[in-house]
Amino acid sequence: MTARVRSRPAPATSAPIAERDLHRDRLRALVRGEPGPRTDDGRLAELAARFALDAFEADALALLWIAAFEPELRAEIAAREAYTGQITVRLAAALFGHPARVRLASESPLLLWQMVQEHPLADGTAALTVDPGIVAWLEGRHELDRAMAGRARLLADAHESPDWGVAEVASRVLAGLRQGQRWRVHLDTEDPVSARWFAAALGARLRLPVLALPAGSLPATDDAAMRLHRQAFLDACVPCLALEDAALTRPACVLPYALQVVHGTGQLAPEPTLFNDLVCRLPAPHPDERERLWRRLYPACAAWPADDLADLALCHEASAQDIEAAAASAPVDARAAAEALRLRSRGGLGALVRRIEGSFGWDDLVLPDAVHTRLRDIAFEGRERARVWAAPAAAQLFPYGRALVALFAGAPGTGKTMAAQVIAANLGLDLLAVDLSAVVSKWVGETSQHLQQLLSSRTAQRSVLFFDEADAMFAKRVEDTRDAQDRYANLDSSHLMTALENYTGIVLLASNLKAGIDPAFLRRIRHVVDFPKPGAPARERIWRQAIQALFAAAEAADLEPMLGRLARIEASGAVIKNAALSALFATRGARCPPTLLLLGEMLARELAKEGSGLSTRELHVQLEIGP
Repeated sequence: MTARVRSRPAPATSAPIAERDLHRDRLRALVRGEPGPRTDDGRLAELAARFALDAFEADALALLWIAAFEPELRAEIAAREAYTGQITVRLAAALFGHPARVRLASESPLLLWQMVQEHPLADGTAALTVDPGIVAWLEGRHELDRAMAGRARLLADAHESPDWGVAEVASRVLAGLRQGQRWRVHLDTEDPVSARWFAAALGARLRLPVLALPAGSLPATDDAAMRLHRQAFLDACVPCLALEDAALTRPACVLPYALQVVHGTGQLAPEPTLFNDLVCRLPAPHPDERERLWRRLYPACAAWPADDLADLALCHEASAQDIEAAAASAPVDARAAAEALRLRSRGGLGALVRRIEGSFGWDDLVLPDAVHTRLRDIAFEGRERARVWAAPAAAQLFPYGRALVALFAGAPGTGKTMAAQVIAANLGLDLLAVDLSAVVSKWVGETSQHLQQLLSSRTAQRSVLFFDEADAMFAKRVEDTRDAQDRYANLDSSHLMTALENYTGIVLLASNLKAGIDPAFLRRIRHVVDFPKPGAPARERIWRQAIQALFAAAEAADLEPMLGRLARIEASGAVIKNAALSALFATRGARCPPTLLLLGEMLARELAKEGSGLSTRELHVQLEIGP
């Protein structure tokens, strides 16, 4: 069977009752044995054209339509079936002068599209009933099928990105429709909001409304597919479905509507005998467009400082769906909006990563000015890089290697992890520490699979990845391979280098052994920052920060004049903070205030863990404390 596609839904007739009256008058005349007035216009004629009904099928539908509103006339007509008292196929054929028949044809559109139902009778014929949705349509009312009521909705033309190329798609599809082709437009995107906007914009250009169904709202059955496409033919509207519901695009036994939109990532099973499939990959919104989306989806953001909104759009690679969801939380400022986006991006990596909590700022880093400057350069690049790669010339010059990769090299406790926390916090992103024990596997190929899962995830792309002890993962490859283990280790290293070439996110590495990292990795690293051990002034500042954070203000003030003596003892920042923490618990246990000697003893105990402890005499000398 065939069914044609109109450019727009047929408007409800200005007088549907008048059309019904014409069919009623014709029926009454036929009952009296007189020729009745015919009409080739109106809703019934339109329905017959859309679903390729023949003359008998159109007449049978007219009979059922009128019988639904004229019970006396129905009773008079049904009385002609003396044994059943029903409106039957045999009765309809006789009344309208068609060749005698007792059942509808198996491939009758009335049956395939479930416009009517047959109810077999004992004498071999069948009584007919009409679908109430069809009656409503004939009456001029456009109602949703009851299977879709409360689920499907017509899309309003809302937003169109110039990067989507909707005009070109519409032109191609329209040319095909005019040639009788059928089309499925596959929007390859994870963002259903952008997909619906694209579909609405496409429908507006074609002058066709778009009927969207949320994913999973209809079962993947032949009946549900038929009802969806019947609705599309009735109202000349384009079905818009999620990829997981793609089975609904191809109803059994009936032809699908001539244009459909499917959205989602993945492969759409081809149906070359039914459709021309057109794949449209929707690019992620660039920073300027993300700012426009914020203004559109959350008008209250216009009250925020312009720079804050610009930074939010620049640093957070959010989709329209992400922004819509974040806007629903009614953020009071850009920082709250960033936090809402961060919450949406979490999860999906299981045991491969753990999130590092921290609220450190630049002032918490006790490092030389040159190191501070390098770290701020990294943070600036992390913020500005999206705008750089949005420029076609820059993207062409660097087709690969767009990731921001930085290596922090230095002895343990020199502030590498804290620096990563500060940069992530400055960018408003989560810091995800990669669990090497979960990533690296002894099984062949499993390490590369874990890396691929990690680096291709949406969560990682919208966070800062942190590889501590990176020399274990990025170690030099074995030049003189002796066995299969060496070869597989080199393969994993090669896969990691390739993955980093294709990665577009932010990766921070920390290592105590920079010399152990493969030179090929070092060439792919944008920034290498050496973290020196703190000198005496830096150690004094770290002691001050730790004591002020852990002890009461009066106790910290008493210790202030003596911090210079503590700072004479060489120690890393981590050792100093641990010593201050141990001193805190010691004072609480003894219920006494902290003293210079106690802090020194806790420091000596921490240093002893590293094999460089101080004797009591050496400690007293350093602290200028008498025996």
